[in-house]
Amino acid sequence: MNFYDFNPKSQKPLLHLAHANGFPPSTYIRALTPLLERFHVISFYARPFWADCPPAETLENWSVFADDLLNGLAEVKAEKIIAIGHSLGGVATLYAAVRQPELFSHVILIDPTMLPPAFLRKVIWMKWLGMEARTELVQGALRRRRHWESREQAYQSFKEKPLFKKWPDEILRAYVEGMTAPSEKEGVQLTYSPEWEAQIYRTIPTDVWKKAAQLSQPTLVIRGEKSNTFTAESEKAFHKANSLASFAVEKNAGHLVPQEQPDEIGHIILGFLDSKP
Repeated sequence: MNFYDFNPKSQKPLLHLAHANGFPPSTYIRALTPLLERFHVISFYARPFWADCPPAETLENWSVFADDLLNGLAEVKAEKIIAIGHSLGGVATLYAAVRQPELFSHVILIDPTMLPPAFLRKVIWMKWLGMEARTELVQGALRRRRHWESREQAYQSFKEKPLFKKWPDEILRAYVEGMTAPSEKEGVQLTYSPEWEAQIYRTIPTDVWKKAAQLSQPTLVIRGEKSNTFTAESEKAFHKANSLASFAVEKNAGHLVPQEQPDEIGHIILGFLDSKP
């Protein structure tokens, strides 16, 4: 398994980060910096980053990302790890922690893709009617620009987009480095397939609340106050499903809270781990 190693050669206990759809592990460096002195932090690349990635249409549900995570952890002979997951990575971590609870000592979900139950019922109907391909996220992913003359041009292009307005410059630079590679046609090209990004949005899971009830590890759920993904309604649903979980809300942040408020997120996680040894 190909993974990003935040502090190579570390002999500390293992901590794994499962990243979001289309956001490379390097964009989490600043958020995880407070943890690097105490943990060996790695992040397996989600399959859209793989050189031998299968076609996007092979994805039918997100359980394959839990498969990938568990396979990777088996390869590195992991035991009793701390697992952090953001967005898509949060759901993959949730699935994996329910499937093999003995492997995980703590679970930290950052704005996981756990839409409010009432909204998920609409998603089920949209899938049944064959309308999921029309959603804004899917169409937006498929319209993504794929080629630039240079990484600097890509950086300037991303910098102008509202999505990245709150990001510290170093994190946006890391995003550009992680999401682009030299192109055969000169310049640089996107390394994360828009078709895969869109297919992930098409297959948003609807069984997440059943899984939340099955979590047995000490669990922290962090959400961005302005998130449109893990909302206040989602937090209430999670608390109802699993009353033992802890929660934290980062003000003035959205779904990409680890990139928007990285310093705060790192300290929230460290505080949780200190309180739940």
